[in-house]
Amino acid sequence: MKDDAPVSSIQFDAASIGGRNGYDAWRETVRCIYDVEPLCDDEIQTESLEGWLVDNLIASVVTFSHQTFSHHSGHAQDSNYLSLQIYMSGGAAGTLADRSWEMKPGDVHIFDYSREFHSVAQNSVVAGLTIPHEAIGYDPGKHPAYLKFSANSSVGRFLADAYFAFQSRLPHLKQNEAAVLAASLCGLLRGIVCSDTQDVSSEVRKSREERRMAMRSYLDRNLSNPDLGIKQLLDTFGVSRPSVYRGFADVGGVEAYITRRRLDRAFHQLLSASPTQARVSEIAHRLGFRDSSHFGRLFRHRFGITPGNVKTNRQVSNVATQRWRQAETSQLADWFGGI
Repeated sequence: MKDDAPVSSIQFDAASIGGRNGYDAWRETVRCIYDVEPLCDDEIQTESLEGWLVDNLIASVVTFSHQTFSHHSGHAQDSNYLSLQIYMSGGAAGTLADRSWEMKPGDVHIFDYSREFHSVAQNSVVAGLTIPHEAIGYDPGKHPAYLKFSANSSVGRFLADAYFAFQSRLPHLKQNEAAVLAASLCGLLRGIVCSDTQDVSSEVRKSREERRMAMRSYLDRNLSNPDLGIKQLLDTFGVSRPSVYRGFADVGGVEAYITRRRLDRAFHQLLSASPTQARVSEIAHRLGFRDSSHFGRLFRHRFGITPGNVKTNRQVSNVATQRWRQAETSQLADWFGGI
């Protein structure tokens, strides 16, 4: 390939295929990264993707409808890369390993995709960047699995501005410019993501973080207890009430954390269960909800869909899906296989 040739790019538009087949094609296009399921059949032709291979980075702009994304153990194996995501519109909520997060337009989120990731997204447009660990010196055993930089922070604004300046050049970028541009962006990310300030802290801060994670792990293991709350944390960990409040201030408090984790777990249990395996009320009670109606209201408020509809809306056309599974490996899959 000539040095002055454009960088490799890819485009996908479900609307050009039409109907349910368009969504099945979308599912196959992103299957190397995610398992996806639609949550609103009326809007499943909005899926589109534009991507560029810039040296060892993959940049993208993705549009999608209300749906779920799962990056699980089947994907996470050998996934030695980070995913930077900036929602330009819409939003999402989900989990990475034992962390819960919410994405809003303008914030910069960076996930380590050697961990499991699950999210429920609204109709959204997202700018993204895939970064190999080694490109910025990222060590999963040393550096954070998840980082968020608010649109209102100086670092967040600076990082978003830098990324969109990078993205604006992609339609015109030549092969002989790609390595320099990629290295420059990686240098910025290395300074922000892998700086010593991210992983060096005082013993007090380290102890507080370990206790915070231990308390969250305890709650996650005991979600089936309908009486689960701050009292159990006080009794189990022997800490003061203000200490517990501080440990959960970033997620809205203990009760908010418990409710969100129960709802997230219920969502994925409903998504993975066959229509005959479990009733909605059984899953709700199993996760500590005493009142199925209250559970249904909370569920709909968080995900924009009723628990019962999660099962029915996730069904796909087996014939169309099989046809796309028999197609050649997508260009996107080749890119991810090469980084």
